[in-house]
Amino acid sequence: MKQWLTTKKAGVLDKYRSVIREKAIDQAKVEIALAGKEVTDYTAEQLEVIVKDQEDKIVQKYRNSTLVVFLLALGIY
Repeated sequence: MKQWLTTKKAGVLDKYRSVIREKAIDQAKVEIALAGKEVTDYTAEQLEVIVKDQEDKIVQKYRNSTLVVFLLALGIY
């Protein structure tokens, strides 16, 4: 049972990371386009930094919204 739960948890986390990664890539493309550049203007390392920054922004946004919902549920916010 414990192994099944561990496997399910890993699967959910992988799916979560994959969805965030895809959103980050889309947002990075928008950011690059707004800068008037092309994706080919950047190296793989530079693109990775841009995508990682977008991933961090997405995760932070989810954490903040989760905290607000939690505070609202408690009647604190």
